[in-house]
Amino acid sequence: MDWPKENIGISDIDLRNVFKYEPKATRVVRLEGPEKELTVRSLETDEDWEEWMDKELPSPDSRGPGLVLILARRTGQQRMPMVRDELAGFEKGLSERSMSFPMEVGGAPNAEKGLQPSLSGRRSARTLPFSLETFKSISKRFCLHGSIARVVSRSDVPVFSRAELQMGLPERPAYPAYVYNCRSTNAWDMDLALTVTHFPGSGLTYAVLFGTPIYIEDEVIKRLSSAGEAASYPLLLPGIFAELERNRHVKLVEDYMDDIEEKIFELDSRPSVTQQMHSSNTDRSKDKRSQWLDTTYLRNGLITWNEQLAKMTRHTDELRDTLFKPSRNYNFRIESDDYIEYSRSTHKLHFDGRREPPERNAKNDWMKGTDDDYWDEDEGYKSEMRKIGVKVNDRLRSIIEEYEEKIRECTMRIDGMAMATQWSHGDTNVEIALATGRDSRHMRTISIMTMVFLPGTFFATVFSMQLFNWFPSGDNGIVVSHYLWIYVLITVVATLLTLGTWYYFVVWRHRARKEVEEDEVHLIA
Repeated sequence: MDWPKENIGISDIDLRNVFKYEPKATRVVRLEGPEKELTVRSLETDEDWEEWMDKELPSPDSRGPGLVLILARRTGQQRMPMVRDELAGFEKGLSERSMSFPMEVGGAPNAEKGLQPSLSGRRSARTLPFSLETFKSISKRFCLHGSIARVVSRSDVPVFSRAELQMGLPERPAYPAYVYNCRSTNAWDMDLALTVTHFPGSGLTYAVLFGTPIYIEDEVIKRLSSAGEAASYPLLLPGIFAELERNRHVKLVEDYMDDIEEKIFELDSRPSVTQQMHSSNTDRSKDKRSQWLDTTYLRNGLITWNEQLAKMTRHTDELRDTLFKPSRNYNFRIESDDYIEYSRSTHKLHFDGRREPPERNAKNDWMKGTDDDYWDEDEGYKSEMRKIGVKVNDRLRSIIEEYEEKIRECTMRIDGMAMATQWSHGDTNVEIALATGRDSRHMRTISIMTMVFLPGTFFATVFSMQLFNWFPSGDNGIVVSHYLWIYVLITVVATLLTLGTWYYFVVWRHRARKEVEEDEVHLIA
């Protein structure tokens, strides 16, 4: 089966066919150290990327917790030097080093203000702000799993997936890792994609966020600046992704609700039947159908994404019960100081929640002390992660409840439009019935007039023919012609021929065709 495979990166075929490349400046966010200090760098050339990855990028076997996120900027964004005062909106966690990256323009500074139009007119997250060779190197050094290519390709379907795999650098040991992929639909502007590789053994997280406009980058940096210990939680970035998608959907729902309510009110102010007969309503009907279909599609999209959020909440419970569960060995050690059991495997993490004791060297001198201190610190770390997991779970459930409310709002408007259309059609049918009644009264008047004047007209026509001589000359004058029988005969024959033709085409042929169809049905049965 086509399930995620161990330690599989992005293939060369996917690098060429799935992604497009437009190199430009890109932000890289890092959270590292015991204080989770946030730094932001701007990298542009291939040389900048290679130098940064060689000198500053932590490796999976460094066993130092932290987070490294690449904000793959959306194509078409502009940039200008950042003014220091404009950084005041970020939290104090931003270091002085972060002041050096450029500030882009073209996006909203606050994602809460709603969905902003893409300057480039593109809605795909496939276009990356670096060259193919640089992204190939990034995919290897960031331990990106090849499944992200398929997720990005499914641009019309929102996705959240997670997998427990062995990941690592090429020709280096592989470590247990959680791989997360998120994708928002490109049915609307500003679709995003996210891939995360988290190594529980060290607490290190690599991530790439694809298709980020300027205001999304600022929003992500603002949220990460206050993350603190939550930077080591595996679902931190997928949770931020859920918040960003919520902001987009809330704005969409508000706009769609306003539009469909406007169409419902238009049904109340419909023209009369007479006006409708003399005017074309094709465009108006097309707009109503389009709005109904768009709102229905939006509701289906919300339902699908809500299911992905439910998968996230279930995964928080899974992390609580596996990776961050209290260690039985730790509980036993508290009762008996003489019994201590460690998992000293150099490259393996047991997903029952036990982390490896770090090597005491210069790279992690911030974790010093005895093995007992390590166990105390490890249990404290897992306890803190469980608390953060509860917060993430509660927030996700709140978002799910909000989505359910938005789904109900969409359903109410869709049903309301259907009901308003039925009422409009009912009123139209009443008007048609009234107009038909008025026409029938006119026809009755015409029929009465016809019955009054038809006999006189008939006899006047008959007796005005030359077959009758009402003023004969002489005593032998004939009043009625001997050829009157010819008129009677022709009239009777013509009448019978007319009635026969009508009966043949209207009654007999229809009855014969119906009998043939019934015989065929009996034969088939």
